[in-house]
Amino acid sequence: MALLGHEKYALASGGNSVQQRLDVAVLKLGMYVAELDRPWIETPFLFQGFVISSEEELAQLRAYCQFVYVDIQQSRVPVDARSGTIPRRRRTKPQAGSPVIYRPPSVPLPRSTDLKSFRKTTRQAGKARETSRVYLRQVFHDARLGHSLDTEEAKAVVRQLVDVISTDANAAVWLTQLKRKDEYTSLHCLNVCVLTLAFCRYLGYTGEDLQTIGLGALLHDIGKTQTPLEILNKPGALTRDEFSVMKRHAEDGYQLMQRTGKLPEVALSIIRSHHERIDGAGYSRGLLGDELELPVLAVAIADVYDAMTSDRVYHRAMPTDKALRMMYDHADNAFGRTLVEAFIRCVGIYPVGSLVQLGNRAIGLVMDADENTRLLPRVLLVKNADGRMREKPKMVDLSAVSNEGKIAAWTIRRVISPGEAGFDPRRIMMEQAGMQLAALG
Repeated sequence: MALLGHEKYALASGGNSVQQRLDVAVLKLGMYVAELDRPWIETPFLFQGFVISSEEELAQLRAYCQFVYVDIQQSRVPVDARSGTIPRRRRTKPQAGSPVIYRPPSVPLPRSTDLKSFRKTTRQAGKARETSRVYLRQVFHDARLGHSLDTEEAKAVVRQLVDVISTDANAAVWLTQLKRKDEYTSLHCLNVCVLTLAFCRYLGYTGEDLQTIGLGALLHDIGKTQTPLEILNKPGALTRDEFSVMKRHAEDGYQLMQRTGKLPEVALSIIRSHHERIDGAGYSRGLLGDELELPVLAVAIADVYDAMTSDRVYHRAMPTDKALRMMYDHADNAFGRTLVEAFIRCVGIYPVGSLVQLGNRAIGLVMDADENTRLLPRVLLVKNADGRMREKPKMVDLSAVSNEGKIAAWTIRRVISPGEAGFDPRRIMMEQAGMQLAALG
């Protein structure tokens, strides 16, 4: 088994990129903003490093900043020198206790090129999802009853998911929005596996390593089969004693799967440590950043993101953009800022499956995550600007439409809830995937 630690995957961006300090008054569409003149938290931008793609972004930059640093090589338009050039700053040595994680190389996720191909790959993803869902329901049932677990079938499930993500990661991530409270634990494990595989593929993991990480992600909450149902499904806040019982699921899952003798150490480490945090405040062993392998942190991020964006017995799902911002706010203590930024680059500021309202008030579902057009993704248009449902959804590439001079109309205004949209987006997703609508419950 190949090494799955920081040494192999601590990759820094290279090159001799040159940054230009520019007054915000001279910024233009197409320039790549590499750094701001103030901390990110003081601005509405999710994180630094983006191509200016709308007049709205220009207005926001001018409202919040006096100057920015523009990357000449990554800009799509010529950059006039108004101030002296400055070389890209060297990376500082990580502080003690922080994981050695740098910005990964750009590994674009595979995606479909049109609605027809997207529908085809989404249907393949739907079949893999249903196979995985049935397996997880059974394995959680068997584990709760004390029966032996079929790890070979788990490996087959992960292989199928890896194949789907290697064909079209966006189609697989799109279907993670198909959630049900009555199947939360098993569907959560499936969603975390899909999100982790997409993220780790983006980070550069391949082959056997990806399989192993996926196996740990798929079974990361298997220990909850040992948690009393009255605690697992309690609608209110847990007491201190109840939370102590709940926290045991990480160690319980590790012990349960270790006894099989059939899981690689990295997969076992994921099961045991997915609630650890780099500042030592996690559980169950209080590990610090330099004691946590990158795959463990990747699963931990996917775990938190899916939990925050899911309806639970004790809280409503949080909008995807708000969840990402909150994760970014706590990144320094939880997972490391650079790794959280990488996750956001992977899933997109408007993650695949997000329900969004456009500038012209049309409503659609985000279909892909491309960091080169992160604010202007492709959207499956479901509702027209006049508020009427479309008879057939239509794929719209917001970056292409905006380049035609229709920036204000085709910019994403905000993420909205299904209640505000007036329809259940899961139905649209399942229709595209060729899945039975009855499965929604």
